[in-house]
Amino acid sequence: MAKRNVKEILVKMRSLSQLMVDIGFAAIMEDDVDLAHEAAKIKRELKDLSYNLRIESLMVSRLSRNTEREIPQIANLLQIGVATKEISDGIDDLIEIVIRDVGVHPVINLAYRREIRTMKLVVEKNSILDGKKLRQVEIDDVTGFNIIAVRRGDEWITEPEGSTKIVADDVLIIKGKDVSIRKVQEYVKEKKK
Repeated sequence: MAKRNVKEILVKMRSLSQLMVDIGFAAIMEDDVDLAHEAAKIKRELKDLSYNLRIESLMVSRLSRNTEREIPQIANLLQIGVATKEISDGIDDLIEIVIRDVGVHPVINLAYRREIRTMKLVVEKNSILDGKKLRQVEIDDVTGFNIIAVRRGDEWITEPEGSTKIVADDVLIIKGKDVSIRKVQEYVKEKKK
């Protein structure tokens, strides 16, 4: 993980926490172990970010001139790290339901209806998306699905923009209407010659 300052760490923690909540609930709604494992990967990254936040906060406090005023502010930064850990622990409890592989109770399916679905797709080599920037393919306009995150190796791109280039083996977390699943799958499958 690249070294980040406190602001960058906080921004990344917020976006990954939101993504983990989305993926965690989607794992239950879809009874999808792959999504549950993606949420677990985010939890590990959040743990690293929380550690880095503590280190960077200590560095800031060491350089602080007005400690009486700044120490409580630094304590607030650390509290964000604690709160993020509590969020990730809660989602970890949710995904455990799926990972145990005993099936999701029908009441859960009723409570979390699937008009909007969140799914994981892997980009295949020579697919429509391979090597393209998101703005070039306009996937959201054509399919009704939005790419809410991209995982490339161990690195997460949350809230990808039009300039985000997609490559083979990228893991896409997408969200959209159930009726468009086949359309969106065409974008990640290898093109037949």
